[in-house]
Amino acid sequence: MFSKTTLFATLLGFLSLFFLGYLFYEVLAGEYFASHHTMAMNEMMDFKYITLGTLIEAYVLSVLYGKWAAGNYEKNSGFRFGAWVGIFVGFGIGLLMYAPFKLLSLEATLVDSFWNVLFYGITGLIIGLGYKISTPKKETS
Repeated sequence: MFSKTTLFATLLGFLSLFFLGYLFYEVLAGEYFASHHTMAMNEMMDFKYITLGTLIEAYVLSVLYGKWAAGNYEKNSGFRFGAWVGIFVGFGIGLLMYAPFKLLSLEATLVDSFWNVLFYGITGLIIGLGYKISTPKKETS
C-alpha cells in the first residue's frame, strides 16, 4: 500500500489534482462559478485543508487504480478509471448534493459534473502513467 510505485503515482496525482483544480476553479471558471453560487462563499480559502484533501484524494485514487488495473497498465486504462471516478463524483455526488443544499445553480452543477469527468480522467491518466513508469519490469526469458 505504501510502495514506491503507489507513492510516486500519489505525488503525480496530487500535482494534477492541485494544479488542474486551481487552473480551472480559480483561473478559467472562477467568475462563472462565483456568479452561480447560491450561498456566500468564504473569500479566503484555507490551503492547508485543500492540500490535505487533495493529497488524500490522490493517495486513494492511486491505491484504487493499482488494484483496479491489477498490473495491466495499458495506455488509456488510467483515463478510463479516472473518468469513472469523475462520473461518480461529478454526477453522482454532485447531483446528490444539489438536492438538499443547492450550493450552485443546476447549470453550474452540471458544468462542474462534466468538468469532473475530464478532471479525474486526466488525473487517472497521470496516475496510470506513474504506475507504468515506476513499476519494475518483469524479465522474460
